[in-house]
Amino acid sequence: MSAVLGVDPSLTISGCALVQWTPTTDPTWETWRGRSAPAEVENAETSRRRIRKMLTEILAFVPPQLTLSVVEAAAMGAKYTPLADERAGLRWMLIDQLLVRGPVVLVTPSTRQVLAHSDSIPRSTKPTARKRLVLASVRRLVPEAHVPDHNVADGVALARAGAHAAGLEAPYTDKQISAHAKVAWPIDSEHSLAGMGK
Repeated sequence: MSAVLGVDPSLTISGCALVQWTPTTDPTWETWRGRSAPAEVENAETSRRRIRKMLTEILAFVPPQLTLSVVEAAAMGAKYTPLADERAGLRWMLIDQLLVRGPVVLVTPSTRQVLAHSDSIPRSTKPTARKRLVLASVRRLVPEAHVPDHNVADGVALARAGAHAAGLEAPYTDKQISAHAKVAWPIDSEHSLAGMGK
C-alpha cells in the first residue's frame, strides 16, 4: 500500500489530504482540516499550546508509515507577519513528526499553485479570487476527494503531486510537468521514489 500525505500548514486552519493505493486498486482519498483558535494573549506558553494543538489535529488521521509527505513551504517573498515565526515553528515541528513516517518534501506556494491550477493567474488577481480559482481547479482535477475549501484544496494538490512522484498517474499539462520536475523529490539510487512500498 502506497500512502502520500499533503499538508498546507497554518496556525488557524491547516488543509490535509491523504491518498492511498495499491498496484491493483484505485486511489482512495481522505481529507480533513486542523483547527486552532488564537489565544486571547499571545505569549510563549500560549503559542506553544496552539502549535501543539494544530500538530495533533494534522496528525490525527496520518498512518504510522508514509511513502511520502508533501508540505507547503514558507512563502519567502511574502510580507512578514507577527505570527510568521510561530508558523515556521509549526512547519518544522510537523516535519520532525513526519520524518519518522517517511521522506518529506517541501513545495513552494508558487509551485503548488501551478500544480493545482495550470492556467496563468495574473499578478493583479486578489488573493480571495486566486484561492477560488485554485479551489475550483482542484475539485475538477480530483473529483473523488472531498474538497470543502481552499486549505484542503492545497493539501490535495500537494498529495496529488507526491503521488505522481510515487508512480500514480496524474494528467498534468506541460506547464505542470515542468513545475513538478523542479521539486526536489527524494530519489534513491534505483531512480525511484525513496520510501516507495512502505
